[in-house]
Amino acid sequence: MIVSLLLDLASAAGPPRPSVLRDAWSDYKRHYVQADGRVIDPRGSVTTSEGQAYGMTRAAFAGDRAGFALIHQWTVANLQFGDPTVLPAWRWGPRPDGSWGILDPSPASDADMWMAWALLHAERTFGVPGYATAADGLIDAIAREEVITLGDRTLVLPGPWARDGDPVEINPSYFLPFAAREFAKRRPSPWQDVLDDGYALLSEWMADHRLPPDWAYVDREGKLVGAPPGRRPDPQRFGFEAMRIPWALAADALWHNDPRADQLLQPIGHLASRWRAEGRLAARMELNGLPVVDYASAALYGSLLPAWGRVAPDDAEALYRLEVAPGRTPPGWGPADDYFAQNWAWLGVALWSGLAQSVPN
Repeated sequence: MIVSLLLDLASAAGPPRPSVLRDAWSDYKRHYVQADGRVIDPRGSVTTSEGQAYGMTRAAFAGDRAGFALIHQWTVANLQFGDPTVLPAWRWGPRPDGSWGILDPSPASDADMWMAWALLHAERTFGVPGYATAADGLIDAIAREEVITLGDRTLVLPGPWARDGDPVEINPSYFLPFAAREFAKRRPSPWQDVLDDGYALLSEWMADHRLPPDWAYVDREGKLVGAPPGRRPDPQRFGFEAMRIPWALAADALWHNDPRADQLLQPIGHLASRWRAEGRLAARMELNGLPVVDYASAALYGSLLPAWGRVAPDDAEALYRLEVAPGRTPPGWGPADDYFAQNWAWLGVALWSGLAQSVPN
């Protein structure tokens, strides 16, 4: 692996060969995935439904049938109470009494959508019909428990816990247009409305070339409102939640040529000029792009890579060479305990390079 990686880094330009990403996926499994399929966040030795969903998605992209099956099987047994159509519990790990198990049974809709989408991808890629059955069950459960109609808008909630809020708390990064589009092929209602209304609301959040916020609020009539007192501190910042949005938009633009995605990528492309001028981008920013912290994030760079590849390709080449090329020491990107960055840097390179593909027809 090391020889192929060094040769790739020595090349003048362009995305890495698929073998580099598959080697990086193998390194990730050795560092973060137990033999039984449990994906571990080293910071606290916990497992999340998000981490399991990312693992399933990466395995599908890498063509790793056995890895996908192990991660899915552990998820069903430990987060889904043995039923692959049940929304998975969000958090699993060590309990105060020394036992191990579910720490928070609430589902998280971003993980649920990623997982259902990965199952559809795996069904087509690996030819396992049971995966599509599990995906359909999850798609229906998400629609039933994590989708809400506010006025004339149908939106994805961050989880069932947000349903009764007034105003309703929304996480813009939980809008996954490429997944909603695939779900709509199987279940037009409510997923076509989720796709269209999600784009409309994201366009409002990003009006006047603003970046999208980590969290936002919508009243019961479907109108954007300010953050109420006592809710999340600094929700109107672009940080570790919203930084995932460039990847999702780039995926929908690359795979489905949706002009709405390309339009929303424009303010994200403008960050390239700030990166060139300042030498880095802050991990958290005001919605106008001004930094609010003095450190960068490999996760942000990974999410930006395919977005810039779509709207600022020369900057994407430079970003890859300087910030996102896999490191020479496994597991690949930044501190070994930062599994979030490991996932998003890999996903960014995979989408930019073409390894990450839409659900096959």
